[in-house]
Amino acid sequence: MDVFEFRGVDNLYYAEVLQDDENGFVCATPEKLAPVAEIGKTTESSSEAHYYDNKAMIVINSEGADTITITMAPPELSVLSKITGRQFDPVTGMLIDAVRENKYFAIMYRTKGTDGKYRYVSRLKGQFNIPDETNATENDGTDTNNTQIEFTGIYTEYEFNKGVYNSQSETWSKGSAKGIIVDTRYGLANVANFFSAVQTPDTVSASGNVPVTGVTLTPSTVSLEINEEVQLTATVAPASATDKSVSYNSSATGVATVTAGGKVKGISAGSAVITVTTTDGSFKDVCAVTVTS
Repeated sequence: MDVFEFRGVDNLYYAEVLQDDENGFVCATPEKLAPVAEIGKTTESSSEAHYYDNKAMIVINSEGADTITITMAPPELSVLSKITGRQFDPVTGMLIDAVRENKYFAIMYRTKGTDGKYRYVSRLKGQFNIPDETNATENDGTDTNNTQIEFTGIYTEYEFNKGVYNSQSETWSKGSAKGIIVDTRYGLANVANFFSAVQTPDTVSASGNVPVTGVTLTPSTVSLEINEEVQLTATVAPASATDKSVSYNSSATGVATVTAGGKVKGISAGSAVITVTTTDGSFKDVCAVTVTS
């Protein structure tokens, strides 16, 4: 990749973490937080050498939580109360600074480089702090104050299928995660709907591979005579699927046969079921065929 520097950040979203345990990781639908001016991240980490025979022989590393500092326009009180675990009265538009609820959230945003390309970021689990505020008297200058809030990110309890990569065997094993970063400079990942749901290591797909989600065979029933032929049509979903190839099969070739292209021919009186199967995902649909003499 060419050399670039960061020059921009936008699309700051948040979503409440609804489930995070050994059975799954589920978040609410992401919502726009507020126009963002700056996002910075630091990670608690330390390294220490252990000595044997007067030599440093082992280095012990540790990694803690991420601290993500977000500078943004002051969010609506209803949103601020939600992300900080406080209460909001929709009747009066009042935020009540009461005892906090212990809620976890995911955040997403993207950073722009000087080359015009983006990195998409998803931080999977953390909590927002109660922001500090500074309000100064108005004068004849142009100084203003925005809101700075910290998001403390931690590892998920759920272990994703893409958790730990073994470069020798080129296989993945399960593991928890704090977040993901997708760089469009590689041109490999599909980021068209990145902000429609919280993205995890298991949900980001390759841009060149749109998976099949189903298939429909029409017509669903056919009546024909011996030696009569009829053409079936298989419609693969979605329309943008990368691999739309299918195969056909007859449950009774003595009654009705089917070609690789889906053309059915009556052979003898009776009933048969024609099944279409997608190559990608093995989705199926059927057509009931009746042959009369």
